[in-house]
Amino acid sequence: MRELYIDKSYNIIAAVSGGVDSVVLLDILYNLSQKIGFHLSVAHFNHKIRQKTSDLDEEFVVSLSKYYNLEINTASGKVKDYAKKNSISVETAARVLRYNFFEKVSRTINADLLATAHTQDDNIETFFMNIFRGSGLTGLSGIPKVRPLIKNVRIIRPLIDIPKNELIEYAKARNLKWREDESNAWLDYTRNKIRHKLIPFLENEFSPSITGNVQKITKFLQGADEFIQERVEEISENLIKKDAPDNYSININMLNANNKFIQGEIISRFLKTNLDIPQVNYSQIDGILNLKDKETGSIFAIDKFWICIKDRKNLLFKKNLLPLKINIQIEKIGEYTFGNKKLTLKEVPKNEIVLNNNKSIEYFDFDKFPLVVNLRNWQEGDIIKPLGAPGRMKVSDYLINNKINTYDKNFIYVLAKENEVIWILDHQINDKYKITKETKRFLQGKIEDL
Repeated sequence: MRELYIDKSYNIIAAVSGGVDSVVLLDILYNLSQKIGFHLSVAHFNHKIRQKTSDLDEEFVVSLSKYYNLEINTASGKVKDYAKKNSISVETAARVLRYNFFEKVSRTINADLLATAHTQDDNIETFFMNIFRGSGLTGLSGIPKVRPLIKNVRIIRPLIDIPKNELIEYAKARNLKWREDESNAWLDYTRNKIRHKLIPFLENEFSPSITGNVQKITKFLQGADEFIQERVEEISENLIKKDAPDNYSININMLNANNKFIQGEIISRFLKTNLDIPQVNYSQIDGILNLKDKETGSIFAIDKFWICIKDRKNLLFKKNLLPLKINIQIEKIGEYTFGNKKLTLKEVPKNEIVLNNNKSIEYFDFDKFPLVVNLRNWQEGDIIKPLGAPGRMKVSDYLINNKINTYDKNFIYVLAKENEVIWILDHQINDKYKITKETKRFLQGKIEDL
């Protein structure tokens, strides 16, 4: 491939499954390494999908690496269990675990490039798969020849323009051995249905040149996509804000300043780049964009792990966490763990008190603080006298006044005595329990993430 310059300083990993495509890739890269002088090693991931034959594939790749006198890194994963646990397809689970392994190996050996054996056939099948998923322009532009894997490491696909039948001819001419993956014939998988049923049907019933036409379309779309993505990247830098770990926001007015197509591409890029969602479809993009015109507090579940919330001026993106339901009695001295947080209540000397804007550490008059309080979720009917406020108010009104969105209200916890709130954790204390000039003993409350 002319798009990539390689010299002898490069450290390249060949991803080898044992099939004809990856065996040809390895043979080509090995011969190039002997001429150019770059370092080459092998990576193999055992998906454990086909039990004994998967293990035989691994043994074959290990022996192949020995034949070429190359170092090899191997790993395995229970793909079906991972798919079930994360409510994703077996195909997606295999890809996630495989690329997690590739990233780990690349970091470990300080690789420059990871080469995979994707072919023209894979590119055409991916085009149809992305049509069925409802992918955007990026998905329809096919498999990129080069893309980032992690920082300072790129994935390359040297065989992406070559039909598989030509690779088989090469392998036979070179007397190469390879393993046949029987799962390639299983029609349980979408890709296999496209390969064995859809493409032959289109060739027979519509056009024998359908695959060539699709290849031309993907090349055209790749050029258009590269141009558009450069513009989308520029816009996104000013549009997307990271408010906290796993918390992002997009200003609605700024998003609306772009046409509908660019808005969709901005969201698509954001989901892939920031939220690490590899396969993005139109229903996800439309669900997010439709929130712009809905009531404040409306929520859209992007997937099992992420949600989008319509705030007043922003679209908020957060981890899709289940709120903890808690209501326990605690003493005013002690350490208490709930969910992924720890609450510490302890007496401290006056000289250790540091008053600032850190809402996770607060100070109370030890003698006014009850001996036993309830650590619980806030609830309707709760009352608090905010620090410095002239009177009491409902906690629900306090949350509204402080623009706590509907989703985040599920994660508001309090220390309370009946319906009187002493501390809205991480937000506000009750003026009645604050330290004053007359305070003789001091109680520190501290919230920490675990």
